[in-house]
Amino acid sequence: MSVTRRHNAAVLAAILVGGLAGCGADFINQTASFGGPTAGQRGDVQVLFINNTPNRAVFTYATYDPSDPDARPDFGQFGPADENRALDGGTASPIDTLSCARTFSIGEPAVLALIENNLPEAPVVDDALVEGVQFFSIDPAGEADPVPAGAASPYVALLGVDFPCNALLIIRFEIEDAAAVPVRIDFEIIPSESDR
Repeated sequence: MSVTRRHNAAVLAAILVGGLAGCGADFINQTASFGGPTAGQRGDVQVLFINNTPNRAVFTYATYDPSDPDARPDFGQFGPADENRALDGGTASPIDTLSCARTFSIGEPAVLALIENNLPEAPVVDDALVEGVQFFSIDPAGEADPVPAGAASPYVALLGVDFPCNALLIIRFEIEDAAAVPVRIDFEIIPSESDR
C-alpha cells in the first residue's frame, strides 16, 4: 500500500473512531438490544427496591423510550397511604417485572408526564406521581397523617450504558446526612447470565 493510501486509511479510521466516540451514551442507547427472543421483540427487566431508611418511600418508576412522544411507559408505584402498595422503611419490595426499554427512571418529570398524557385509563396513585422519591414518617397506629421526612432526586438509567435487558436492577435508598437531599439512590445490576 502506498504512503498516500496508508495516510488516507489512517485519516478515515480516525474520523470513524472520533465520530463514534462523539456519539457517546446516545449512540449506545439507540443501538442496544431490547433482549427479546427474536428480532423486534422486547425482553424484560426485573426491579427490586430496598428501603434502608426508617421512612415510607413514595414514588413512580418506569421503563420507556424517551424519543417517542407517544410512549406508553411500563410503570409501577409505591404510595403514601396504607391502602396503597407501600414500601416502608427497613423493607424490600417484591421483584417487579417491566418491559425492557431505552430508559429506566424513578420520579423523572418526563416519564410522569407521559404516564399522565398517554395512559389515561391506567390506574394511577396520584399522590405517587412525585418528582424523585418522597419519604414520609408513618404513625404506626394510623391515627395521624404521614409526615414529610426527606427526599431523593429523580434517577435515570440508560439501556446499554447502565443496564442490559433481562437483568435484575437493585435499587437501594440510603440515608445521606451530609447531602442537601438527605437520601441517595444506589443502583446495582445482576445480569441475566449471573448465577448470583
